[in-house]
Amino acid sequence: MSAPPQSAPAPQQAPHTMGAPPHAPTAEASTSSPRVGFANTPTQDAINPVHAAGAQSTAPPATANSTATANTHNHTTEYEEPLSFNDKLNAGDRYWKFKVALKTILIITGLIGIGCIGWTISHGTGLGYEFGFDFWSLWPTLITFSVSILWCLVCILVFILRKRPVHPGVRVSLDLLLWLGFIVTALFATAALTELLSWGDNGDLGYGYSSRGEYELADNGTWVWEQDNSYVSSPRSCNGSSSDSYYYEYGYQFSNCSEQDAFINKLWQEKPQRANIELTAVVCQFIGLLLHFALFVWACVDTHHYNRSKVSSDAEKLAANIVQTMINNGTVVPPPGQAYMRPGMGQGAYYQLPPQQQQQQQQQAYPMTNMYPQQRMLGQNGQMAQGQYRAAGAPGAAGPSNEKSQGPRYA
Repeated sequence: MSAPPQSAPAPQQAPHTMGAPPHAPTAEASTSSPRVGFANTPTQDAINPVHAAGAQSTAPPATANSTATANTHNHTTEYEEPLSFNDKLNAGDRYWKFKVALKTILIITGLIGIGCIGWTISHGTGLGYEFGFDFWSLWPTLITFSVSILWCLVCILVFILRKRPVHPGVRVSLDLLLWLGFIVTALFATAALTELLSWGDNGDLGYGYSSRGEYELADNGTWVWEQDNSYVSSPRSCNGSSSDSYYYEYGYQFSNCSEQDAFINKLWQEKPQRANIELTAVVCQFIGLLLHFALFVWACVDTHHYNRSKVSSDAEKLAANIVQTMINNGTVVPPPGQAYMRPGMGQGAYYQLPPQQQQQQQQQAYPMTNMYPQQRMLGQNGQMAQGQYRAAGAPGAAGPSNEKSQGPRYA
């Protein structure tokens, strides 16, 4: 029995560098073979499999690298561009201008209301007979005006300094209390204005009383004392020491009756100015009521959006953590140059690497790219030539072959 023919020894492979693909074609082979891409014949591929595998393992074009680097540079420049002060405020709340405008109106109307109420209280004696309940029903409005001004100032300052609005839950609580408080104080102020406007109508000067007569409005616009017929012979008392005094109930004493008449006419002359000032305060009260109600409704809407966005943000963070874990484990491979996920950008969001890191990543992924043509050849021929290796896997036993003359092939 004759011995089987010996196969020709495999050509010795030249050592290759770390960055170059294994079994790179030599200059002689590349010049003598005019093949392009995968247009090689099966016979040529079997004779020179190393050249067939390395034909497609060329480095990325310089134009593509320069374009990717330019795009990365532009992206980084756009991202690092500083935001203006207005843009930062818009990022915090896109409706901040309208809300600040409403709060500014509340501050202005609050200051006007405090000035009006302060003047009204300071120009009164505090006695009930002056303008009925005018004095006692106005001072509560100072509370709502003051709290409203302080709250609006806090909201504006916090938003400007922190670039973020006050928590919507806090705004719901404070605006609710304020517009409910304005309902009460606005009703008190309205009662005081109504009492003032009715003072002196139909000859009524409030709660004054005398058993000897009363004041009546003369044609010249002054109040004149009219003596009762049953007490014509008796002089009237104006010092408040007896029951026949007009203001005996409140203990207000005058040195003589002429001083009392001058006091009554002075109140009558001040009534129009006082009524206008109180009317201004009442209008400011109702403005505060309406605007705080509008801000309360707006805060409720913001609270709803805040709660919904908080749930969405938590879901995005959870999804981002899952994707990042899959990337770290190697289950998901991000696109080249986009290997890191920016926190808070949501699921599947990547950003460009700096040019140096991107180039390093491309160099590390380069040998894996060179293995794709070999795997495609293996799928076409069903076998691998001598000297070819898979992208991952250790050398194994001799594989099956239909061409016995070429000797064993190794996988």
